[in-house]
Amino acid sequence: MKYLFNLAAILFVLLNIVGCASPSGMVKNDSPVLISKLVSVDFIFVESTSSLGDLETEKHLLGDLIVSGLREKQWFTNVSGNKADGNSGGGIKVTADIKEINKVSDNARSWTGALAGQARILVHVTVSDLSSGNQIEVFEAEGKAGKSAFAGTTDEAIQLAAGQIVAKVFKLYAQSSL
Repeated sequence: MKYLFNLAAILFVLLNIVGCASPSGMVKNDSPVLISKLVSVDFIFVESTSSLGDLETEKHLLGDLIVSGLREKQWFTNVSGNKADGNSGGGIKVTADIKEINKVSDNARSWTGALAGQARILVHVTVSDLSSGNQIEVFEAEGKAGKSAFAGTTDEAIQLAAGQIVAKVFKLYAQSSL
């Protein structure tokens, strides 16, 4: 009986250690900025897509988080997920295409803990001139969630990836305004 108790305690500790990956977001495969003149950022149109099935909720959340993140600093005149909100003055288009996702729900995390795995999303992002359609920059943003065995869901991973996309667009804006 004592052996079984010790084995259970060791197994519990090991499962918690496995699930202790810290959340992270990173930009990968960043292309050089393909811009020779200042592009208007009066309007930023954000579009989230995916060829993977059954991701309507995730696409909507990703798009909303990018839009709200870009609006937050109030550097841009108009940011929207609706192209009709823009004026004819031009702007940029940010297309966020979900390429890979490992979903972990609140229920899965509650019931299986570390065995639910780590929530992860990989988003291929294309920034282009809204008027001409010319690509300005292409990169991938990745979000991995999970501070402990009992934390980190798909929503957290999406938030991390959206934060990376917003930061990259701000950086692009800063580079183009020099």
